[in-house]
Amino acid sequence: MVEGLKVTVKGGELIELCFKRAEYHRKRVAAYAKGEKALDENELEGMNYSGGDPKRALAERKKKHDDEAAEMEFIAGHLLPDDDYLLDRNDLMRLGIVRGF
Repeated sequence: MVEGLKVTVKGGELIELCFKRAEYHRKRVAAYAKGEKALDENELEGMNYSGGDPKRALAERKKKHDDEAAEMEFIAGHLLPDDDYLLDRNDLMRLGIVRGF
């Protein structure tokens, strides 16, 4: 018996979902890199306003998304296409299917 709300997904579909999520994170990395470049090109220093350093905040967000993309790509590379995977709400959130509250 399965306890709680779970979804069975074929490995092939899960591989696609992981790569799609990794692509989302790669796009976020590019967006944050663009923001960093704009700060550098305009010679804006990391000023303390609005509670922090914008350069550092962009760098941290970029790294977080880069790490998450790498994780999704690793997982996708280790899934078996013909197996069934039982996913819970947390798994679906990591894949970007369900939004957190």
